[in-house]
Amino acid sequence: MLRRIVNAIEILAALGAIVFVVMLFANEPGGGSAAPSSPAGLFAANCARCHGARGEGAIGPQLAHKVAKKYPNVADEIAVVTNGISDGGMPAWRGTLTAEQIRQVVQYTRTGL
Repeated sequence: MLRRIVNAIEILAALGAIVFVVMLFANEPGGGSAAPSSPAGLFAANCARCHGARGEGAIGPQLAHKVAKKYPNVADEIAVVTNGISDGGMPAWRGTLTAEQIRQVVQYTRTGL
């Protein structure tokens, strides 16, 4: 009898963990939920997987403490984020993010990282 109760609790715990993981992925942009509205949230949801959570670099280059030096004119950085880089390393975010969201993310990379 005790063994059945333990098995039932283990099954419920496993189901709870599965629901938790599904809810984490369902909460990402494009997964049916609203897109983040803060610049940090936009960066985390769209840029961090390549550039790192703090802009430290990962698949994509480091942004923290470097991007403003590489693109002293903010319009040039906005153009890169909007249109991507033709070699395929940086995707175009036009059509995924609004012009205002792109501006917010660019400003965040210059001052918030």
